[in-house]
Amino acid sequence: MPKNRFRKLPNTNPEAARICKLLNCNIPKKWDGKVAILELKDADFQWRQMEWIGWYFEFKAKKVLTSKFGKAPGPRYGSTEFDFKGENVWDFKAHVSNSSSHPWSIINDKEAIDLCVNEYGGVGIVIATGRAELDYDGSFKNWHDHLKGGKSDYEKERITRGAPSRKRKTAFTIDNLVAFWLDPESIKIGFREKWIGHFQEGMRNANGSPRRGKYMLNIEAAALHVRIV
Repeated sequence: MPKNRFRKLPNTNPEAARICKLLNCNIPKKWDGKVAILELKDADFQWRQMEWIGWYFEFKAKKVLTSKFGKAPGPRYGSTEFDFKGENVWDFKAHVSNSSSHPWSIINDKEAIDLCVNEYGGVGIVIATGRAELDYDGSFKNWHDHLKGGKSDYEKERITRGAPSRKRKTAFTIDNLVAFWLDPESIKIGFREKWIGHFQEGMRNANGSPRRGKYMLNIEAAALHVRIV
């Protein structure tokens, strides 16, 4: 039997509600990219990452919950560690609603989610949704490259291939916090009804190694089925 089997309630869950309330009260709604990256650098946490918004939300959420409940990391499967373990396992993601991928949000490593769902009965995904401001003149990218000590090997390889550079996000404003619950039944239904999908399957990294498959969630359609806050 899975441990800590989730007790389903209609459209809500007490632990999810507590988590979202704490994050709403303790994480600022507007994030300046430079300030956020420098904060991540001071903490020596993923500050070199181009997609800083998701890492910053994870960092702030874990900091808030650690101050309230103590350090409670989620289970680890291979190189993937879930962000928080209370009564249930939780992961924190950010989603840019004015991106071309909206309403699809990449959530986590497929194999790790499958293993976690099998062991604990399910996993909760808390998503900060909002709008990003973009680096149209390239100054933010130049600032971040300088902070990192120059262009990364990945960036140099991209230039060699002649591939276009993705515009960086310079700021992010949270519009909403939403929580979803994924268990074996909902994942099965999500694939059948096409509001859960695969991401990166068949894709390769710059060095030629295969990328690990991830799940992605259509957050608008999923809200009708597995939203709990």
